Amino acid sequence: MPSSTVVTVQNNKGSDTTPPTICESPSWSTTGVTVAGGLTSGSALNQLQIPLDLFVDKQDAIYIADSLNHRIVKWDQGAREGRLIIGGAGAGNESHQFHYITAMFIDKEGSIYVGDNHNHRIQKWKKDSTRGETIIGKFGRGTGLNQIDNCWGLYVDREFNVYVSEHSNHRVTKWTPGAEQGQIVAHVWKPVGIYVDEYNGNIYVASYHDDSIQQFNQNGTFIREIGKYLLDSPYDFVLIPDSDSNNRAVMIADSKHHRIVKMSMNNPHKLQIIAGVTGEQGNESNHLNEPRGIRFDSKGNLIVVDSNNNRVQNFMINNNNCDI
Repeated sequence: MPSSTVVTVQNNKGSDTTPPTICESPSWSTTGVTVAGGLTSGSALNQLQIPLDLFVDKQDAIYIADSLNHRIVKWDQGAREGRLIIGGAGAGNESHQFHYITAMFIDKEGSIYVGDNHNHRIQKWKKDSTRGETIIGKFGRGTGLNQIDNCWGLYVDREFNVYVSEHSNHRVTKWTPGAEQGQIVAHVWKPVGIYVDEYNGNIYVASYHDDSIQQFNQNGTFIREIGKYLLDSPYDFVLIPDSDSNNRAVMIADSKHHRIVKMSMNNPHKLQIIAGVTGEQGNESNHLNEPRGIRFDSKGNLIVVDSNNNRVQNFMINNNNCDI
């Protein structure tokens, strides 16, 4: 029999993550395994309190934006509790504090970027630093190009340009290193998750208000959208590139439907349910309660932030033998 087409995940929303190889027609377990949190909401290191974003590194360790604990914690594979990486000093606006973390990103040098939402700033923490530097949002909350208003998504490219989803300004801005103001690269109603295709400059954004994933070219021109009338408040997504770079397969955290779905950019009206039960929130292993973050690990497993269950779930990949 001929070999299946191999699809290599190029993004995983990290500038220095190892992409897994995913075959053309994989499937994932519909039963999740809890790999972080899962107990009652709390501030102990084996607990989470409304986690909102995550990052998976080359060793499949999971960094979690633990929003209401105002900290980033790291869970190694098989760990029973996390390790405090930054924050955790209570809500505040000092350089070692956060107030409601809504987005995070780790660049190729190991620096951590944090969407410090209620302080309306982006903090950069260099590796092993004990304090963050405000690189965006030095001039307070507002609509000026030297200001941001509620960051709910971050992406940092290989040139260290920072892309910010400004939820309340309904725009995505790009900030070059050291810039005092950003450049508007997309207008989106209530933008959340964001991904930049560094090969062609296309920008993908989840619109929480328009219930869609939207695609723009590098000049900010709208190209297309998927999911409208099918999704409910999509929060985050991860792309699977295939042989046609103009037709990405997208895994979406369809938050208010309590599920993960797969769609194609060339087929805006068709979806496949990957995990969760449509319209049913729950804490069983086959249920989700407002999933808000999604990534792949190095094996192609789906790692999902199950926010209102205060846990991170691993939905293991099946049927991924490329020689079949």
